[in-house]
Amino acid sequence: MRKWWRDLPPGLRVAIIAVVVFAFYTGGGLIFGEKFISALFSGLFYALILAGGTYFAQKRFRRTAARLEEHGQSLMFLRYPNVLPGSLSGVWQMGVATPSPGRFDFQPAVYDEFIPSGRSRALTGLGTTGLPPRTAGRDDEKQAVPFDFEVITLVSDGGVIEIAASPATVKKILEAVGPASS
Repeated sequence: MRKWWRDLPPGLRVAIIAVVVFAFYTGGGLIFGEKFISALFSGLFYALILAGGTYFAQKRFRRTAARLEEHGQSLMFLRYPNVLPGSLSGVWQMGVATPSPGRFDFQPAVYDEFIPSGRSRALTGLGTTGLPPRTAGRDDEKQAVPFDFEVITLVSDGGVIEIAASPATVKKILEAVGPASS
């Protein structure tokens, strides 16, 4: 279902959201005894609010991705799953990745304004673990990882890392990164 949703054009996604919300609120209003015209306007109002919000969020995200792509960068989330408990092992850190031969430079950033929030770090010695990419799950989404992002597990000089990024970025990373050296 997620793959089908991801393959839809952004405009069609917004239209589907509008229709579903309109049907939900209009039907709910009629079930709970609202007058027909009132339920109709209520459904239309909520459909426009939700579809409009979705449209502008998608537009901002596409604009941000295009701006990063101009500089050869990508938005991604990073975490170290095997560090000691209590040391933020389950927290995703958003940032901008700049690939270069044999490494990625990761600059932590705040929100979509990309204000640096810490020192840049180089991810070197990257190799795949053989695990296939997985779609970001419910627990990942709690920490602002977009639901259509994919998560890959890599081995680096600093240990095992997980990267959440768009499917296109994950594909680029997997092409740039070779198998783990043993």
